Amino acid sequence: MDADERQTGRAIAHRPSSALTPPPAVPAKAPAPTRLAARLQRAHAVADLRAQAARRLPRAVFDFIDGGAEDERTLRDNVEAFDAWMLMPRVGIDVGTRDLSRSILGTRSSLPLMMAPTGLAGFFWPDGEVAGARAAARAGIPYCLSTNSVGSIEHVAEGAPEGERWFQLYFLRDRDWMQALLSRAAASRYRVLCLTVDLAVQGRRERDLRNAFTMPLKPRLSTALDLARRPAWLAGAARSRLGFGNFETAGGGFTSVAQHVASLFDPSANWDDIARIRDRWRGPMALKGLLHPADAERALALGIEAVIVSNHGGRQLDDVPAAIEALPDVAAAVAGRAEIILDGGVRRGTDVIKALALGATACSLGRPFLWGLSAGGGEGVSRVVEIFRNEIDNAMTLLGTPTLDAITPDHVRARRGR
Repeated sequence: MDADERQTGRAIAHRPSSALTPPPAVPAKAPAPTRLAARLQRAHAVADLRAQAARRLPRAVFDFIDGGAEDERTLRDNVEAFDAWMLMPRVGIDVGTRDLSRSILGTRSSLPLMMAPTGLAGFFWPDGEVAGARAAARAGIPYCLSTNSVGSIEHVAEGAPEGERWFQLYFLRDRDWMQALLSRAAASRYRVLCLTVDLAVQGRRERDLRNAFTMPLKPRLSTALDLARRPAWLAGAARSRLGFGNFETAGGGFTSVAQHVASLFDPSANWDDIARIRDRWRGPMALKGLLHPADAERALALGIEAVIVSNHGGRQLDDVPAAIEALPDVAAAVAGRAEIILDGGVRRGTDVIKALALGATACSLGRPFLWGLSAGGGEGVSRVVEIFRNEIDNAMTLLGTPTLDAITPDHVRARRGR
């Protein structure tokens, strides 16, 4: 070794060890959350997303989501009737891990939840049906597309090809068109048919009457200022093709939803018609809009696999029972022979727990889905699911129920004085 090599060796030997290895990589900064994401994270309950939706939507549009029939007693009762039940926790049970998943009509869902069929979702957020279906697929829960969607059957299937898709159908005067919708849904791989039977005519939704609500929205002098204060919604509506995407009249002029229902829907449909639809649909079928236990028994006699206990969110006949009030009698009549989905008034994870304890297989989310969508599109819908997931998991832990099957009638008590 010559002098230069010895000198180099001494230099290396005395060099600090940190100089022999490259400095540790500086971890990349996580991208800053967008303003939308940050705002959605500030929503800690579904009620917070409702407030965000109210700020973004024009009053007439928000009222269309939020309103009910006539005096809106059933609308209020749907939510308040959950207060008639208290939860009864048990202790000394291992809840170190919890399983929130459940099979719904033969497919595993990550939660005992589904997205309810809600009309005009694409009116509240551009391409709202696709945004909702994608969010449901990410969450691993079913999404049900309404007959009265803005995006068509095919458009939503192409835009959200993954996940569990259901199609909701109303009885139409034009039975050939109704059959065509069934064929289109089957061809686009919607697995479950949800037949809604409580919309023979539209209920008297007085908020919509006072607001002269139309689709698309027809500005009036009294609403022009309110519209001007909602630039984000206006921008989205301006670039959307608004109409009833599953009908030939899509995009054709201004119409009230009541006029749309009156002109196309069939109030003469009966149980024989329901039986014919059951025979034609080659897959699982749910019947939506039942409150009376005798109707549930009749549905089972036709081979219908699920009944959806629902009063249409209080938007049809006012002064009917809240969904959660009707549930126990329907569950007793069904007696485990079919699945039961509760639709109406679900705002908290504890509401879901109470419904399961009283006999429901799962719950559907209508207004919470639309509030999340209106507040933040697909991200807003994902936030709704995240809130429910956290609340259900927290409630199951404190209740002493590590699985959904562990939730029984013993975990609820009727509140005294109600």
